[in-house]
Formats: sequence, C-alpha cells, structure tokens
Amino acid sequence: MKKVDKLIKIHKTRNPFEIAESMNITVKYDDLGSLKGFYFYQSRFRYIVINENIDDRLKPIICAHELGHDRLHQSFAKSGAIKEFSFFDMSAKPEREANLFMAELLVTDDDILNLTKLGYNHDFIARELGVPIEVVDFKGQILRKKGFKIKDFGVAEGDFLKGY
Repeated sequence: MKKVDKLIKIHKTRNPFEIAESMNITVKYDDLGSLKGFYFYQSRFRYIVINENIDDRLKPIICAHELGHDRLHQSFAKSGAIKEFSFFDMSAKPEREANLFMAELLVTDDDILNLTKLGYNHDFIARELGVPIEVVDFKGQILRKKGFKIKDFGVAEGDFLKGY
C-alpha cells in the first residue's frame, strides 16, 4: 500500500503510536467493554481510543487498524458514518481496508517471505512475530496481490479479534 509506505518513509517508523503522535492524533485509553477500539474525528481533532483492558500485545494492532481508518476513511469519520461499521468485520469494506493497512504497517514483506521460504506455517509465523495469525493472513493477501507466491492461509475473517 502506497499510503503505508509513505507514512513509514515520512515518520521513519512502523510504530503506530509514534506515527499517530507525529500526526497529532490523540491516542486515549478507556474502558470500552467488548469493543477493542475506535477512531473518531471531531472539530478538526482526531482520536484513536483503545480499550484499556485489552492485552498490551493487541494495543499496537488496534492502533494501527484505527490509524488505517484515519488515513483511508477520514471522510466517513467526519460524517459520523464510521460508527455504523462493525469493527474487524471483513464484510464491511472499510474494515477490510483498515485491517490490510494494519498488516502492511506492522509486518514487513521480508518478515513473511523469509519465514515462508524456510517452510514455516502461519501458526509459527504468527507466534514468531507476536501477532494474531489473521495479521499474517492479511499480510499474505497483500503479498499475493504484489505478485509473490504465498500460500493462502484462509483464516482472516470477520471479527477476528473477538476472542482476544
């Protein structure tokens, strides 16, 4: 994704928290019940809100996903339409796009390519990278679109973070 590559080049990091800070997006933590996080735009201010009760390993994933909404769907957020989407629902195009943005930001092409060349499966790769296997699958989808011969793991479906 060119937008992700541009962000990484400009901010010299893949860390979604550092990128958000550099872009003047306020990241807040709150008790959101079963919701992992959300993005909203209000009066020219942008916010990413992350559930304070989720596992710390998931917070960068949620932040990167919501950063994807900022970069890809800010017009929806300005109109309030983004609130209608079910987060991480792959049947909603904006959620799929935000998930692909998140995977592209957090996982390098080489991370996946090197491990798959060594014959490792998606479960091992996910554990090695410290991400849910769906993130590996999203990245695999991106790599296949780029022309790489990567096995389709077929695990990235709607509401993939529900059990985390």
